[in-house]
Amino acid sequence: MWQELTTLWQSIRDPEYLHLLIEPLPLYGLGLGLMFFIVAFVVGERRCRLVALVLICVSCASVWPYTDLRAKATPRIIATRPPEYASVIREQTQRRVDWNWPYYAMTLFSLIALFTSQSPKGKPLLLVVVIGGAMLFWISIWLHKKECEVYHRNIVRYKPPR
Repeated sequence: MWQELTTLWQSIRDPEYLHLLIEPLPLYGLGLGLMFFIVAFVVGERRCRLVALVLICVSCASVWPYTDLRAKATPRIIATRPPEYASVIREQTQRRVDWNWPYYAMTLFSLIALFTSQSPKGKPLLLVVVIGGAMLFWISIWLHKKECEVYHRNIVRYKPPR
């Protein structure tokens, strides 16, 4: 058993594995955070809204370590795939990098909303978090779909160039 735990610890420190663990966090964390926030807002539970804002903030901020780990993992990922997939993998990695800015913006908005949620001026920001979060959730679904098309053979819709 100790050998298995040691192997697991080594795998978690490996960027190729760790980026796969972190990859769904923005999608699922943002979705759960938004649902939690909306329910807490309707019910009027202030503490739950704060927890939901923290969840949204942390899940959106997780894009930063994911991108770094993805950049470190890309050469090895390319080496384990057929050569014709290299350009598609690089393109998807770049797509992820190019779409980081909405996550950073949502991290900032949710963090500001966390601190200003009690003031009357903070109420419009809560609306921005909900609407922006819903749009970002849709973008997250799209990015996840593109990721699946590149890496999962049973979902592949892409035909590599010959």
